[in-house]
Amino acid sequence: MPDEVNIDELLELESEEDRSQKIQDFVQELLVKLRGLHKQPGLRQPSPSGDRSLSPLQDRARTLPP
Repeated sequence: MPDEVNIDELLELESEEDRSQKIQDFVQELLVKLRGLHKQPGLRQPSPSGDRSLSPLQDRARTLPP
């Protein structure tokens, strides 16, 4: 599966259904890749409060004013 969508290729397809299917397949492949990212060691940043269930963006310790 390519890592990008070729717009010219989409325009050459016969129907909107074909275009839609091609884009859906692409998105599904991206989702599979993204789901695997969090499992790779070293990619997750620790949250400031030490709460491992929160991402750094969700952590109130990061968003509270000093």
